[in-house]
Amino acid sequence: MKILLISFSGTSHTTMCGDYIKKHFEELGHQVDHYSIKHDVPFTYDINAYDLIGFGYPIHAFNAPAAFVKFIKKLPKLKEKKRYFIFKVSGEPFAPNNASSYHSYLKLKRRNFVLFSEKHFLMPYNIIFRYRDSLAKQMYLYLDALTKAYVLELLNEEKPEKLWYAPWHVVWSFLLRIEWVAPFFNSPFVKIKKDRCVNCHKCIKECPVGAMFINKKGKIRIKATKCAMCMRCTMYCPTDAITYGFMNPWKVNKPFLFEKIKKDKDIPAEFVNKDTKGYFKLFNKYFNKQKALLEKYNIPNPIEEYYK
Repeated sequence: MKILLISFSGTSHTTMCGDYIKKHFEELGHQVDHYSIKHDVPFTYDINAYDLIGFGYPIHAFNAPAAFVKFIKKLPKLKEKKRYFIFKVSGEPFAPNNASSYHSYLKLKRRNFVLFSEKHFLMPYNIIFRYRDSLAKQMYLYLDALTKAYVLELLNEEKPEKLWYAPWHVVWSFLLRIEWVAPFFNSPFVKIKKDRCVNCHKCIKECPVGAMFINKKGKIRIKATKCAMCMRCTMYCPTDAITYGFMNPWKVNKPFLFEKIKKDKDIPAEFVNKDTKGYFKLFNKYFNKQKALLEKYNIPNPIEEYYK
């Protein structure tokens, strides 16, 4: 098949997920293009020329990011109905995340896109609080194996996974869509600490929506009409120089260096297990379900493989 993946990513975790999906499709002989939605990279693909489409996004407040929704609204209506799947990424495995795709599903349906599968993957938070390296390691190790299983499931004649939208989850998602307009209230309070900023302009160069800019006074500012609140600028700032308005207490600084974490044998490869207590005990159900999926497709458990 000829497959097109389209993803929006703030801190690169969704892009990473899409790249793994691309890799596993290509291992099976399929042709795959992966377009990452960015303000300075034009979309030049003819969707009608592809056999299968995959859409990916990070979940923001139980919703798809506004930048992702704006993109799909601009897509033309297809000449004929075409199947697509959704891969979405968040830091927690809770059911309300399922409804994050409902709004996009309605928009795509009007454009002749037919949803036949969606999959929720876990990666570390880029907001609220920083996950421990051991949990980041566990999620990263699972990502490769689970994307492989998902590709096999998509190609399987059996009906692949499709998430269930509970009506109250759809309502909850709708109410939290206020996050789409939050930048209008938050952006005026985003400040750059002069004593920390080294003028590397990384925040400007890497902003996926082009919201960061230098004003006439030479100061770095943020455009409220563009900001996606993806937190990339605060996470990737090398000197933690950005005060992110009302969201500042929740910001996470410094990206997860997954390959470095993976190679560090002093960092445990499994954080969530049957003995886990507290908040992360709730993650056990997700990982147990994924272990069953891996077994179904004879894919080795990534934790067990790591310790061999």
